Amino acid sequence: MPGYVFHSVPAELADVVEAIWHADFPDAGAARSMVLPVVSPILCFHYRSAPLLRMGGPDRERLIDPGGYRMTGICSAAARIRANGPVGGVMVRLHPEGATRLRGVSLRELAEGAAALGDVFSDGEMSLLDEQLLEGAGMAARVGAVQRFLLDHLSERESDPLACAAASALRRESSVSVRHLAGHLDVSERHLTRRFQASFGTSPKRFARIARLRVAVRTGRRNGWADTAAACGFSDQAHMVNEFTAMVGMAPDELFRATSLGIQRAAGLSRSESDFFNTFVAERSTLA
Repeated sequence: MPGYVFHSVPAELADVVEAIWHADFPDAGAARSMVLPVVSPILCFHYRSAPLLRMGGPDRERLIDPGGYRMTGICSAAARIRANGPVGGVMVRLHPEGATRLRGVSLRELAEGAAALGDVFSDGEMSLLDEQLLEGAGMAARVGAVQRFLLDHLSERESDPLACAAASALRRESSVSVRHLAGHLDVSERHLTRRFQASFGTSPKRFARIARLRVAVRTGRRNGWADTAAACGFSDQAHMVNEFTAMVGMAPDELFRATSLGIQRAAGLSRSESDFFNTFVAERSTLA
């Protein structure tokens, strides 16, 4: 059935993969969608035509076309996607703290951008996966092929424990100050920022801004904006609106009016699915 279908993450991948889903839109045509700022890298394995991706803020937007198989890193500005025909693929969202366990992955190099997976993994490996996705007898077979591919590329490489502890803390409580977090981790703010930047390609302060915006989107579907601003640690509603406008390109009210996903769509979803819908939102033609 067309649409998004989430699949359970195998236990062996649980430390690396947050969510995995199958996307099937045979009538996508020239549809557009928007990807909100994300702290979690995303792998896209498109077995139909690959959508074009525009990344960066209004003053530095750029077109990225790394092919059907691509990986995006931590991004602090919304991106826009335009389909070129039928869309079909398997998508994987990674834990930022565990992403580097995949051989060849460097979040520092991927920050604010995307790369073709052919630049990360060998041509032979990608060709084999391509065959499996194109010939896969249905959704379960394609998802299984991607899961096996990821398992085959797991390494024992250790991530920086300090940077990972900070990232986990900021994802749990994005309103905490970097100074307070550094004190909690018993390091200087400068030392924490340097280690964090080396691991993730962005500063802990920017990482926290992205995480907080995601919480605000999720919370705003249930509460008023004033309550959301207070709950998410913004100084006031105006502060929150300014953050939305700077990172998404529109105010929160405008975002919710322009998207086809509302409160009723987010209600009753699991955490991985609700987070997913905080990332990908289908746009109406008025945003073309």
